[in-house]
Amino acid sequence: MRPRHFLICLTFILTLLSLAANAGEPVHVLVSNDDGIDAPGIEAIAAVIAADPAYRVTVVAPARQQSVSGHGLITRSEIKVVEYAEVAGCTAWSVDATPATVARVALTALLVDDFPDLVISGINRGENDGLGAWTSGTVAVAREGALAGIPSIGVSLQLDWSDPQPDFEAAARWAKPVIDAVRDNGLPPGVYLNLNVPIDTEAIKGFRIARMGLDLSEEARYVMARADSDGARWYTSRWKPPLDTTPGGDSHALAKGWVTISPLDLDQTAEGAFPLLQQLDFKAPEAQAPAP
Repeated sequence: MRPRHFLICLTFILTLLSLAANAGEPVHVLVSNDDGIDAPGIEAIAAVIAADPAYRVTVVAPARQQSVSGHGLITRSEIKVVEYAEVAGCTAWSVDATPATVARVALTALLVDDFPDLVISGINRGENDGLGAWTSGTVAVAREGALAGIPSIGVSLQLDWSDPQPDFEAAARWAKPVIDAVRDNGLPPGVYLNLNVPIDTEAIKGFRIARMGLDLSEEARYVMARADSDGARWYTSRWKPPLDTTPGGDSHALAKGWVTISPLDLDQTAEGAFPLLQQLDFKAPEAQAPAP
């Protein structure tokens, strides 16, 4: 077993032992997001979880909008942390940093003496299906939780630009059974969940376990917006949802009205590439004569 895998497994086992030892006590949940601490999505999910006496919620979230931040970490500057009034009646902290940084600040500093049992990220305004999970700050928070050995879920609500008031409360209610199931059963070491809720919450068909779709969102494409007289060019992004062509993929199921649950893994090793790479003849570089 690789040393990193051993540490993740050990942390996972210790987390389960902690849950067993604290049976009867409220499960401590860290709630974060990438839309910012004042976003309606985080208010909705924190409220639904906190309404259940089986849970105790602490909110630690970005001070401002940090969407599409991926797993970027801030390491070369100080990070401002401020105690927030509250979010859904829960203790809250505002951190001026990227989502992954916020999660790491929470797990290595703010909550190190009150370590959470679960990490819930969201609810994001906009789906994070398909390859969009790579750039999602929402999913990055869940990944940080998994890196710390904590069962973690990223929750997102499909976006309809014509709907100014998405039903985050309904999305939170659909996420709650998944949160309860993960609380009771845990997740395999290194695994975290990416959950996406359809925008039409009144027509949801149910839950569907789905692989990550391989369709790329148009958000990865940029077009030139203007050019200055000095030759500088300005580019802007163009976004539209990914296609739903991957059979069994989350994008396809989400488009059909299913709440999708995609298990993601910290281990990104492409095992299928080993035979090809092992056949290649990698030659060591020739020794270079020392410079005169």
